[in-house]
Amino acid sequence: MRVIRPAVLVLVVACSLGLGARPDQPRKAFVDDWRGKRVEIRKTLFTLVYNERGRLSNTYRSKREGLLVVTPSAGAYFQFDGRDSEPDITTRDLQEMMDRITELYRRSLTLDIGFFQKIQPLNVVRYPSGGALVVTDVRLDHDRVRFSFRSAADDAPAGELATALTIQWPTDLSPSLTERPLIEELVRQFVDDGS
Repeated sequence: MRVIRPAVLVLVVACSLGLGARPDQPRKAFVDDWRGKRVEIRKTLFTLVYNERGRLSNTYRSKREGLLVVTPSAGAYFQFDGRDSEPDITTRDLQEMMDRITELYRRSLTLDIGFFQKIQPLNVVRYPSGGALVVTDVRLDHDRVRFSFRSAADDAPAGELATALTIQWPTDLSPSLTERPLIEELVRQFVDDGS
């Protein structure tokens, strides 16, 4: 008969309780610390409002996407993430952004008897300094962090994205998120979380 030693039993129990998931703890703590936080805008944030035509000709109206991207070395710029195999559009000029989206997302109709706008930019909403937002989500990708915000106003539609701020890192983020102080320093240039 085989006897299980206490040390082996402790190791098995520790593994089953998820102690192997520790590398994600700093990332989870970062997301949990920011999610739900009320912040004051320090520098203007920008959101594109647009209509998007779906595959079955359904039009999704007044969709919103935050445009501001901040890097530790190249400063800030505007970016609209590409769709339908189109490249991302990056620029420092909002009118150029609108023009390039209009041009890039113009599609031919069946039988080439006209065209339609797959994505139709409508306007850019500015969220100036002094306003209040609430962090609804923080998403960490391999080399960027995206903060999503909703309006803190009582009459704002529930669940509607107000804007977003993306921190683009020049390399892949470390598993233990050692870049956290620098990322938060970049975020706090645009929003004040009271820290």
